[in-house]
Amino acid sequence: MMQRIGILFLAFGTLLAAQSASNGIGGGFVGSSRWFADMRASAANQAMLRTLAGSRGASRTLPPGYVEFAGLLAFPHGNPFPGGRLPDLRILCADPQADPVERAPFVDRSGGFYTVLKRGQTYVFSWMYYFGSKEAFLRLRVPADAPARWRKELVVPTAAPPSQTAAPAASAPPAAPPRPALSLAEASRFDLSDFPPQPTTFEEQQVLAAIQAASTPALKAFAHRKLSQYYAHKGDQARAREEAAKADFWGSQP
Repeated sequence: MMQRIGILFLAFGTLLAAQSASNGIGGGFVGSSRWFADMRASAANQAMLRTLAGSRGASRTLPPGYVEFAGLLAFPHGNPFPGGRLPDLRILCADPQADPVERAPFVDRSGGFYTVLKRGQTYVFSWMYYFGSKEAFLRLRVPADAPARWRKELVVPTAAPPSQTAAPAASAPPAAPPRPALSLAEASRFDLSDFPPQPTTFEEQQVLAAIQAASTPALKAFAHRKLSQYYAHKGDQARAREEAAKADFWGSQP
């Protein structure tokens, strides 16, 4: 009898665990209970929560008035970007006085991402390209009564952004010479030679957190791309190109 009860409890626990990983957007993993727990615990998202809360310590609680947001980018007519690789995502409140922190969430291969938004505010979603150009593509209003964990599919305009369209052949710049293939050792190295040893800005904290969390090919690609963007903002195009090439290397790994 006791053995049967134990089996029933084990089966019930397995069912709950399965449900916690599949109760997200459209019955998937993104936005599920387990996904939210994993996302909040990540180094990059902990850095974001600390910044929003104005605290340097660990932050496991949301600041008052904020909600955890699970977004899933959807392209009804297909992803228009070359190779299906999305540019970096930026999210900024339309009212900087209400929420001045720009978000730079990691977007997974399915288009899923985690961030924290403030109730009653409107947020502008933008693509950030390698060398600093930025293009807004979506505005989202957070309802005043949004749940503590808000899940939403976001339909993205499918036309290729103007900055990504091909220029006429006559005005196209000469093609860059082909780069030699990177070795695994080269692609694994983060060039921090012009990065501050003690990050002070939110962007620097995000870059460092991404590097520290880079344990899989996808996370390594993300971290190198964040570092590339950092150098591009500083005007250091040589380092930006090197880090972008490393991001491409890891982005092509299974």
